[in-house]
Amino acid sequence: MAEEHAMTPRLTSILDPQLLIQALAACTVGVVMTDACHDDAPIVYVNPAFEALSGYTADEILGRNCRFLQGQDRDQPGVEKIRQAMAEQRRTTVILRNYRKDGTLFYNELSLSPVHDASGTLTHYLGFQSDVTAREGAQEEQRISEERFTKVFEASPVAIIVSQLSNGHYLDVNPEFLHQSGYSREEVIGRTALDLGFWVDPLKREDVGQTLQEEGKVLNREVQFRLKSGAVADTTVSIVPVTIGGEACVATLIHDVTLEKQAQRVLAESEERYRQIATELQRTLDLSLDLITSIDAEGRFITVSAACQQILGYAPEELIGRAYLDFVHPDDRVMTMQEDDSITAGQATTTFQNRYVRGNGAVVWLEWAAVILPGDPLTYCVARDVTQRRTAEEDQAFLAAIVQASHNAIVGTDLGGIIRSWNAGAEQLYGYTAAEAIGQPATLAVPGELQAEETQLVQRVVQGERTAPFESIRVTKDGQKLIVVVTVSAVLDADGQVIGVAKITRDVTARHAAEVEIQTLNKDLLRQIDYITSLRTIDQSIASSADPSVTLGLILDNIRHQLGVDAATALLINVETLNLEYASTRGFRATVLQGTAVKLGVGLAGQVALNRQPLSVPDLGSTLVLPTWHDVVHQEGLTAYYAAPLIAKGQVVGVIEVLHRQALPLSPAWLERLETLVGQAAIAVDNAQLFAGLERKNLELRLAYDETIEGWAQALDLRDHETEGHSRRVTEMTVALCQRLGHSPEQLVQVRRGALLHDIGKMGIRDAVLLKPGKLTDEEWVEMKKHPEHALNLLSPIGYLRPALEIPQSHHEKWDGSGYPLGLKGAAIPLMARAFAVVDVYDALTSDRPYRQAWSSERAIAHIQNSAGTHFDPAVVAVFIDLLEQGAP
Repeated sequence: MAEEHAMTPRLTSILDPQLLIQALAACTVGVVMTDACHDDAPIVYVNPAFEALSGYTADEILGRNCRFLQGQDRDQPGVEKIRQAMAEQRRTTVILRNYRKDGTLFYNELSLSPVHDASGTLTHYLGFQSDVTAREGAQEEQRISEERFTKVFEASPVAIIVSQLSNGHYLDVNPEFLHQSGYSREEVIGRTALDLGFWVDPLKREDVGQTLQEEGKVLNREVQFRLKSGAVADTTVSIVPVTIGGEACVATLIHDVTLEKQAQRVLAESEERYRQIATELQRTLDLSLDLITSIDAEGRFITVSAACQQILGYAPEELIGRAYLDFVHPDDRVMTMQEDDSITAGQATTTFQNRYVRGNGAVVWLEWAAVILPGDPLTYCVARDVTQRRTAEEDQAFLAAIVQASHNAIVGTDLGGIIRSWNAGAEQLYGYTAAEAIGQPATLAVPGELQAEETQLVQRVVQGERTAPFESIRVTKDGQKLIVVVTVSAVLDADGQVIGVAKITRDVTARHAAEVEIQTLNKDLLRQIDYITSLRTIDQSIASSADPSVTLGLILDNIRHQLGVDAATALLINVETLNLEYASTRGFRATVLQGTAVKLGVGLAGQVALNRQPLSVPDLGSTLVLPTWHDVVHQEGLTAYYAAPLIAKGQVVGVIEVLHRQALPLSPAWLERLETLVGQAAIAVDNAQLFAGLERKNLELRLAYDETIEGWAQALDLRDHETEGHSRRVTEMTVALCQRLGHSPEQLVQVRRGALLHDIGKMGIRDAVLLKPGKLTDEEWVEMKKHPEHALNLLSPIGYLRPALEIPQSHHEKWDGSGYPLGLKGAAIPLMARAFAVVDVYDALTSDRPYRQAWSSERAIAHIQNSAGTHFDPAVVAVFIDLLEQGAP
């Protein structure tokens, strides 16, 4: 305290007070003096500078404590320091926030000193006050700036590194850097990026350093850093130079964009998926059968689905950009524009229909649904082709009119079996009005005994079973029963679900009665047709069969069928023995009668033949019959008998017997039919006998023809001694060969005749030429080669020999076309002639001639084989050789 007091100024009488007052008044620093002897330390002096500083006059200040200048802002660190200094009676310098008279704040630097008297007693405090508002404001601004930077540095979401420019040592890093990198502060301060292996790409680091050196800064450069964990982070880096404490440094701001990169990749993938989804959506829309489109405010197509091709006949590219009204039917344009105005005015979405004109000029009905979304300039529309539906609706209207006009009863019921519709035809048929019937059970007109069966039938129809129209009974209102034909079918809704049943009922009572009558007539007609058909069949058999037993068997079958009898027999007269012989029997279990005979006048059949009159025996048991007949009748159980003679051209040729196990219905119609069938049998027998006689005559004539031909052949052999027996041999061999080649028996007859007459044309050749022992001259060969022509001229006038001309005319033709007389080639030569040519040459070579001996068979065969393909048909040669090997003549 002694030192403190020694330094405290003292007031002495030595200093001129006036001079002190003048000095204080002239001082530019505010001076305040307070009385320390009072507890409140009132102000006892202020100089003009303080008055100017505070804005108060001396009169307003004197007597008051200095703290009035703080106003309400008294909780200040400087105030507490003043209290402590005053308590310790020592100097102090503080800065206070004081307020002028006008209320403005100013920072006051107060230097307070205690003043003691000569005895050392504290008497006053002397305060020197300076306005340091500007300085304090600058310092406060700097402090706030530093505080703000510190807060930003500490709280920044961007990693910040402060490093020395000269060596790259890290001076400071913010928490975000530590968070992102995974390092602690101790692990990085004083180290470099190289020490930490922070840069993934060293070349990138060099490039960034080069940019910093050349441009003085680096802004938003994308680089990759390796974190403590070894993971690689995508970042953008900005580097700016800073000066800290007079030292050149750089601040590196690192923004981790790893998540952003991932988000960008996710976004890119999402956009790609969106494009794919949009593409698939368009494809899906294109699969829709409906036309899906968007239309702009000007009424132009913006997008159109592929269905437009099917519905309108235009491809999407032909519609996009064009006004939709261009395609609307002229008669529907006004209505369509009104609908468009309603939709664009924001009215609720509705559907409407209009007509469009297809590309081919056809008209199509479309049903539209349109909507406008808030803030979207486009109108989104879906159009469905309802042409068929409208046609169906029109058809349905037509159908309803037809149903109502139908004379048939058409009734509709729901699935509960309640009548829902009842047309005029039903009213007329049943007698109930529609008002009386609708709401009643479907069995209203169905008899009680048929109701369960009909209910089951309806249930089957509801379950999808198709039923054919059926006959049934219906009861009218007045109780009359009707025979009707009913057709039952399911009624389907638009989705194909069964919603009811329709019954169409037609009154067939009159028709049914007519049908019964027609059926009776038809039975009679069918019997007549069957009878006539049987007669026709018998006629055909008579005309086509020469065997009387076949036709007689057919007649007996028809007798049994047409006359309804159990058994029948046919007996024919043998003109040589004058016996009746059983030719055919039907209906007998035993066959003892077949092949037996009855003498004329003996037995029942013998009496009928002799008397030429029918015979009826109602009871065979009471009639004397032959023993053989008695046994047959007893075994077969036959009782009734009827027989009629077969008379042809006035001659009895046989007898027809009819037997039955019951009495015979000898009605006129029955007897007439039997008489007709017996007459057919007589014709059949007579026809067979005529045919047999004709066949004998034909055979005799044919034998005469063949004997004549053989006589001609022998005459030729006798004329040409060299060919004696030749005709017979070649004929037999040619017939055998042609049989192998597939000729029919009728054709083989012509083969035989042609072979026998093959040289018949030589009868036109002069003996001098034909019998010349030496070689023929060219002229003579020309004459000799004419013998096929002579054969044609000789035989063609004879009708039955024309089919045999192929061998006489063509047997000298050759396979290669070098033969005569026509030079035919290959298959153009008749097959008969081709076969005969091989046989003729073989027989000539194997026969002795005056000028040479006969060749062996082997040598002749070799010659023929060598000539196959030139002289002979190779196929015929092969069959011929096979024939020889099997030992044919």
